[in-house]
Amino acid sequence: MEETYEEEPQIESINFGALSRIIWKEKWIIILIAFLTIGGGGFYAFTAQEEFESQGKILPEIQPTAGGSFGSLAGVLGISGIDLKNSTEAIRPDLYPEVLKSTPYFLALMEQPVKTRLNHSLKFADFYHQVVEENEEVDTMLIKKYKVDGKGFYVLNRLNENRIKDLKTRIFSTYDRKAGVITISVKLPDPVVAATIAKFSMDYLTEYVIEYRTQKNKREVDFLKERLDLARGKYYSNQTKKAQYDDQFQAPTIRLQSADIQRERIQAEYSTSSTFYNSLLTKYEEAKIKLHQETPVIKVLEPPTAPTRKSEPRRSVIVALSGLIGGFLGVLIALIRKKQYKLVFTK
Repeated sequence: MEETYEEEPQIESINFGALSRIIWKEKWIIILIAFLTIGGGGFYAFTAQEEFESQGKILPEIQPTAGGSFGSLAGVLGISGIDLKNSTEAIRPDLYPEVLKSTPYFLALMEQPVKTRLNHSLKFADFYHQVVEENEEVDTMLIKKYKVDGKGFYVLNRLNENRIKDLKTRIFSTYDRKAGVITISVKLPDPVVAATIAKFSMDYLTEYVIEYRTQKNKREVDFLKERLDLARGKYYSNQTKKAQYDDQFQAPTIRLQSADIQRERIQAEYSTSSTFYNSLLTKYEEAKIKLHQETPVIKVLEPPTAPTRKSEPRRSVIVALSGLIGGFLGVLIALIRKKQYKLVFTK
């Protein structure tokens, strides 16, 4: 069997002398193209809408361990039969940023009142249309949507879908695992509105997490409170009935068999209602303590500020990059003209 060997490709070399001569020869074409790209870049840089970025930082609570601050409290309350060890797990902080990507968040954002740097008050949806969309006329096709009532889902029109898609690039949050800090950034054409939306996003995220972490315990507390009120009413009623009966048949000379039977029944009802009421009261207090334990504390580490300097566009960077790109394109065109690249790349 004969072995075949692939021919190694020949490496091309660059003749820098020829390259410099071509550049000098075609310098006016290169300069012209560079000026054209610089002009285009400069026009974009000075006509593009200004953007301001505002940031805020929050520090979410880390769920305490069994040996944390509630450890001793759990030991003390253990005497009363209250167990604080079986607490629910906290939502992972690295999932918090996903809350600010949800449709309910953006729909709530659209209704949020804001103030501009000129102190004009309006809803964010109106601000977005006037400033971001620059009062562009809305096509009727964009505001049409399915004529159904969504139960458990949202029915949006294309206009809202486009706005949400754009806002996802303007509002974003990141979680620093090492530092345990969540940073929320908002980029908008108005610095005051950007800071306002950053604050709204921080509040929305805080309320969402607290509600998520405590909703189960709140339902348990509310249920036990309802049952406790009913049990208390029945317990107090039996207590009153027992006291009235004891007052009526307290004379030692009265020995009626029917009275003794009635007394036993009233006593049994009173004992049962008393035991049930005290048991519910213990569980109710346990649920309230657990609710307090599970309620997270989210600290504002750095409140958002209204920036005084724009983040975009960076005019000097755009002009410089335009010049570099123009120079590169000019050289490329100079080499392609009359196939002069053959003089530069030699085998």
